[in-house]
Amino acid sequence: MDKSHTQSTAQKILWLLKHRPGHLYQTARGLILFHWSRCSRNVVALNGVTLAENVRLQKNSSLMAESPSAKITVGENSIIYEDARIEAYGGGAISIGADSIIGDAHIVCRYSVQIGKRFLSSWNVFIQDYDSHPTEQSLRQRQVEGMIDSFQPRFVNTLRRIKLAPEEWSFPGEDIIIGDDVWLGAGVTVLKGAQIGAGSIVATGAVVLKGNYPANSLIAGNPAKVVKSLTSPAS
Repeated sequence: MDKSHTQSTAQKILWLLKHRPGHLYQTARGLILFHWSRCSRNVVALNGVTLAENVRLQKNSSLMAESPSAKITVGENSIIYEDARIEAYGGGAISIGADSIIGDAHIVCRYSVQIGKRFLSSWNVFIQDYDSHPTEQSLRQRQVEGMIDSFQPRFVNTLRRIKLAPEEWSFPGEDIIIGDDVWLGAGVTVLKGAQIGAGSIVATGAVVLKGNYPANSLIAGNPAKVVKSLTSPAS
């Protein structure tokens, strides 16, 4: 740790002691988590995960890329807090642009989730590019029974039931694209096939379904729709 960084940390602690003493423990704990996860990655690398320079990650377990093909890429200077869960399965690929801040967000991918630069997520945000379960009752019954049968621990021996075959349910989905400078408010859900244009804001509780939402839009509702056009800042 260089001298300037040590001075900056000390200044932050002194400021907290003066203005927000009740937050000191929480802040100190957060700093420790950022440093611990960085040190841990020097010992055990994150499989399928590429972190650019100066990515701050509070918990390495927040990122999970399923072997051998799933990938997660995080751009430089991004911050990912401990309550985030970012998971890529199968051949899924998640890309998060530089200077992004991800808090209590759950991102699940089997296809492609592309997030632009300066992305900002609030609490309880959910992004998923595929359907987890069939809508047909008989197929969903077999899927759930298979999940129950394969669950561990199993305390008694049960009869094995017929599992749902991969060709019967292959997690249908479509890519999700989120542009630069997008802010997702608290409780937002973004589902398969959604394309959110740069500079847009998605209001609290919105459910964004498949569709192309123009740049600089205020998006709200369930199902979500564009309710206002936002003025783009001067370039």
